[in-house]
Amino acid sequence: MALESVSPLSLEGLRAAFTTTNLLYLVGLWFGYRVLIALYNISPFHPLYRFPGPKIAAVSYVYEAYHDWILGGRYTNKIREMHERYGPIVRINPDELHCSDPNFLDEIYTNSPGRPRDKWQHQLNTGGAGPVSVTGFSTVPHDLHRLRKGVLSKYFSRTQMIKLEGEVLEFAHMTVDKLLRSAGKGPFDIKEAFNCFTADVISQYAFGESMGFVEQEGWTPNLATWTHSFMKSAYMMRHNTLGRKMAQVLPLMADYLGEDVKAVMRQMNVVIPGLIQSAIDNPDNNTIFSELVRSKALPAHEMTMYRMSGEGFNFLLAGTETTAATLTVIVFWLLEKPATYKKLMEDLQGLNPTNLKWTELEKRPYLWAVIHESLRMVPGVSHRSARIAREEDLVYRSQDGKIEWVIPRGTPIGMTSMIQHWDKELFPNPDEFIPERWLVDGQPNYKLQKNLMSFGKGTRSCIGENLAYCEVYLMAALVAMRVLPRASLYETTVEDVTYDHDQIVPQNKNGTMGVRIKID
Repeated sequence: MALESVSPLSLEGLRAAFTTTNLLYLVGLWFGYRVLIALYNISPFHPLYRFPGPKIAAVSYVYEAYHDWILGGRYTNKIREMHERYGPIVRINPDELHCSDPNFLDEIYTNSPGRPRDKWQHQLNTGGAGPVSVTGFSTVPHDLHRLRKGVLSKYFSRTQMIKLEGEVLEFAHMTVDKLLRSAGKGPFDIKEAFNCFTADVISQYAFGESMGFVEQEGWTPNLATWTHSFMKSAYMMRHNTLGRKMAQVLPLMADYLGEDVKAVMRQMNVVIPGLIQSAIDNPDNNTIFSELVRSKALPAHEMTMYRMSGEGFNFLLAGTETTAATLTVIVFWLLEKPATYKKLMEDLQGLNPTNLKWTELEKRPYLWAVIHESLRMVPGVSHRSARIAREEDLVYRSQDGKIEWVIPRGTPIGMTSMIQHWDKELFPNPDEFIPERWLVDGQPNYKLQKNLMSFGKGTRSCIGENLAYCEVYLMAALVAMRVLPRASLYETTVEDVTYDHDQIVPQNKNGTMGVRIKID
């Protein structure tokens, strides 16, 4: 009886609460709150008020969202314009600063463990939700990241990669043999071949079995086919809270959201957990995940299948597309510039393609220069990467002493590879592929190398750097010696390798066809 008497009153109360007048009142309150926040953002009370930059960027995140989400990864281009107008330090949204001075690189991305640098959640929101959001890459606090990265880094050390190079070379030969078998069969996108190569290498090492892309009949589908939709959603996830919340239920909705999303969700929630479980069940294979479980280096709550699946997906994501892009640029420019290719072949004289060694290839200066020029033009990550110095104010001083800024502790500030690598003082004629810029008296210019941001910088740099170098050296040398003498570009221009926008990684102009080659 009590329930029956209360229920009508409750319904009446709900109807009274949700009147049109009340709803308009709530909308008005929300709008007023947003206006007050916007006014605070551009008021003298905001800690970043004095920093230069367009007021439209400082007032809210809408300006950033418009260029990156609506226009599709084009805020980097706008930030470049801001620096040209306002100087080396600019405010690019209500809470973030951006720097374009190479001399401040090591201060923002310090390697000192005693000077912690946190990541910024706003930028990590590109990972959306699910297993990827709890990986080392997506970790905000410095100390937790140090724990997670420290455990995984040893599996990607230079010593470990030297032990692995035999397998890398085997996959490289398999890929090259397949390339040569395609002779006379028409043009194809060389990046697809490199995507197959890199995905098979990292999956073999991480899980104890390759994904079999090189062995399949053609070059597609491959991992990149499935992860492009993940990349395309990055900026929507960053700026759309509702989208991130919906991503939490994507595994349940995947069957209704298109084949691309369905395939990514299957990889993340079915295929990769299965590969990890297989690795754990076969500890004698000495894979990353079997070793990780056996070592018990992380507490149990860090070793859940959910989190490990995210790390596995990140291995595949970071270890495939980025290295494949570097190799693709190398192939394009060697075919586009015969004089450069001739110099490289002179540098590779005396090498036996059947028995290449990474450590020996590193000593070939022109090959070293070609690889680093390619990494400059197509870095692994092209979007900005902010760091937060939570325990110290950072002091920026321009080289001429005319500009000085004190950056308050707790402020996100970052740099962007696509701006740093196009700095005309560091790299004159940056649009040109010039390996010679990396050489001094015919030897590697290691001082210039310190300005590269291709693998990130500081304590948060990419753990896969050594694996990427191993793959690029072996495959670039092998392709140069065995494939390029019989290859030519097919309906491919410099526009097909020119940066236009980013989706975490560099992207060419929409509609370009990729680097297509044919083999005679």
